[in-house]
Parts: sequence; C-alpha cells; structure tokens
Amino acid sequence: MRPKKPILLYCADHELLSTIAFALRLHPYDVTAIDNSRSATAVMMASDLVCGVLIHARQGDLAGRLIHRLLEADLHIPVLLVDRAGDLAPVRYADMVLYGRNTSMKHILGALDVLCARKHAARSFT
Repeated sequence: MRPKKPILLYCADHELLSTIAFALRLHPYDVTAIDNSRSATAVMMASDLVCGVLIHARQGDLAGRLIHRLLEADLHIPVLLVDRAGDLAPVRYADMVLYGRNTSMKHILGALDVLCARKHAARSFT
C-alpha cells in the first residue's frame, strides 16, 4: 500500500470543507482541513506538504481576500485554487486554477494528481 500524500485543504465554508476533505481522504491523500487562513498559512509554511488546495465557496465573502493573502505568502508547495464562486480575478500565484460551481471532485482529483506529480519530480532532481 502506497503512503498517503500530505496535503492542506483550506475553505472558510465548514460544510464544503468537511465534504471535500472526506472525499479526498478516500483517495491517496492525508488531508489537513483548515477553515482559518492564519492557521493555513502557518501549516503551509511549517509542514512538509505535497500540495495545498484553497477553495473559495461564496461570491463576495471575505474568504477571497484571505485566499489572496495565502497566495501572496512565500509558499514552497504547489497550490490549487478552486474558485467555485467565480469572482476571484485570475491569480498569478496559484499553480493551477479551477473556476465555476460545476467544478467536480473529478476535476479536483485530476488537478491534484498533476500538482503532486510535479512536486515529486522536483524533489527527485534536487
């Protein structure tokens, strides 16, 4: 059995956070689910994560600003931004961005596979 890849999942919406965290844990991911941006930043800076997933759930809420702050921090891991609300401007700091309410778990899992493979490849060359 392969070890699970440690990832961080941030979402200010508690229900969506728990739903997506549950689904990701059914796959090869060890999920740290956080709904506080300060805690998310601290975990992303201090942990040996493979990837970070930031989810913006509702249009016009303050989570959008918090996500911008997270992305502007000097993170050393690939970051997937899932903008379900569709109101965040394209963010240059994210490694991959998925837009729209119809973003499915299949889209998120596919993006995570790509980003985690990229992180693994970067480690093997250093």
